[in-house]
Amino acid sequence: MPKIFLTGITGLVGGAFTVALLRERKDYEIVALTRSNSVRTARQRVEEILGEQCAFDDCTEALPELMKRIDVVDGDVTTINPDELAKNPLLKGVEIIFHCAADVNLGKDVDGKTFRINYDGTVNVLKLAKLLNVKEFHYVSTAYVAGKLIGRAMEDRAIDNGFNNPYEESKFKAELLVRNSGIPFTIYRPSIITGRVKDGRIRRPLAFYRILEFLLKLKKNQCFKQKLDPRDWIDINAHFNTIPSERVYFVPIDYVQKVITAIFQKPVANKTYHVTGDKPVTTSMIDHAVCRTLRLKGIEIEHREAAPGDDVIPRFLGDLLPYFSSDIIFDQTSVREALGDQRFECELGEQGLVIMMQSFFLDFFRDLDWIQEIIKEDPLQNS
Repeated sequence: MPKIFLTGITGLVGGAFTVALLRERKDYEIVALTRSNSVRTARQRVEEILGEQCAFDDCTEALPELMKRIDVVDGDVTTINPDELAKNPLLKGVEIIFHCAADVNLGKDVDGKTFRINYDGTVNVLKLAKLLNVKEFHYVSTAYVAGKLIGRAMEDRAIDNGFNNPYEESKFKAELLVRNSGIPFTIYRPSIITGRVKDGRIRRPLAFYRILEFLLKLKKNQCFKQKLDPRDWIDINAHFNTIPSERVYFVPIDYVQKVITAIFQKPVANKTYHVTGDKPVTTSMIDHAVCRTLRLKGIEIEHREAAPGDDVIPRFLGDLLPYFSSDIIFDQTSVREALGDQRFECELGEQGLVIMMQSFFLDFFRDLDWIQEIIKEDPLQNS
């Protein structure tokens, strides 16, 4: 029975991958590296997150059986001692490492935490991999190691084009460690992960969802100050000072889950795969979907000299803006070859964006009556 040492099981991608793989393959075992906290043991945390993932995947009944094939080691990629960990009896027979643990901080890395987790953590896990003499090393990176590139980003090239933040740089440098390790590897590069295709839902909202929450609060505060009904269409006069893009690579979480699980089971070929889909959306489509979902007017996306009052959005969302002005095309050659006849739906389009945004507010703002009412009145909810 193949045994995997896995990091990042409590994260969005790690949890989704684990449930999909163990449901599909009864011959795999997992040893998960996870931190305990003040209220839960490491194993309790794993069971809690996988319980949420099983509920999300509509397979709650599978959890007890899955947990029988998962052992948990209490620890952190930044603090483990690879020499000591390699002696742990639970790791005996580990043939594969799936390294998914990461700090997805798109802002400044003032205290070095992002680099410690993403780069130093990879140093530690690679050292462990060599001590265990594993046959395969799977690494979850990001499509945005492409950084400030303009043009086509190739899958099997890692080129320093300059970076928008320490997160991108740390993942790029960690990729180089994996490539130069001498261990057979597979690298997965997801883009901006959003809700699944069929209903827009997501278990754990990240990155882009901060923009939705920010605009929701902006409308709520403006309506409170001006004594307006938030159920009405409101002009919030919000300017996103960035160049609009025709290629914003949103990728549904179920597409990420299916693609990584499928490629993981194929022979390792020292390749990198863009898990981005090939149907990017535009900033215009995002703008229209946001305005429809929240009943907003006055959102402007355009690069200009800063005007009075233009500092609010950069202050709260500035780290996200480069991803909505990007001019990168993510090559799909390797991922298409790997998947062959397997086809997983990933196209959102403007209607898919609306569904994704509505699902976020319905799931995570259930106590906010006015947004619930707006969404439930939308024709998409009654079709």
